[in-house]
Amino acid sequence: MTRLAVFLSVLTGLILILFLYTFKILPVSNEKFDLQKTEIAYKAHAAKVLEVTAPKEVEGAAEVVEVEYAPVVDLNTPQLVKGNKIFGQCIACHGKGGEGKASQKAPHIGGQYDWYIEKQLTDMKSGARINVAMNPILKGLSPEDMKDVAAYVTLLPWSKEKYLATQAAAVKK
Repeated sequence: MTRLAVFLSVLTGLILILFLYTFKILPVSNEKFDLQKTEIAYKAHAAKVLEVTAPKEVEGAAEVVEVEYAPVVDLNTPQLVKGNKIFGQCIACHGKGGEGKASQKAPHIGGQYDWYIEKQLTDMKSGARINVAMNPILKGLSPEDMKDVAAYVTLLPWSKEKYLATQAAAVKK
């Protein structure tokens, strides 16, 4: 019995030595820790995110009508009328045309995709996205109200050049 125990101990020791020796001959690579490559990859990723999240250009956008508080679109549907009314609460932070205000830390939303606006509002109301400034406004909005305001905000005019310039400046910081 002792010989068996000694034999198994020696066999286990040899296996461990061979196993540990293979680690010694493996090549060592620090490529994933290369800061320059990581920075280049980050900038490429940020540019792609900018491209994907940029508001769409609306071909044949609805006619802009100047009103005392904001440029609005042609309110030809009940959904847009209701969206215009709800957007009146948003002007203080997001601006008359949805251009956003840096002082309020409110993003540019004019011309953004309606599904994107609706998702952000839904996430903020559910608590998946935290935005303390939006909570009082979101408490009173139903899912239908969110769809209406998203449809309205989508049709707000926006300047692609101004948007890309501000986003590029934000990426550089």
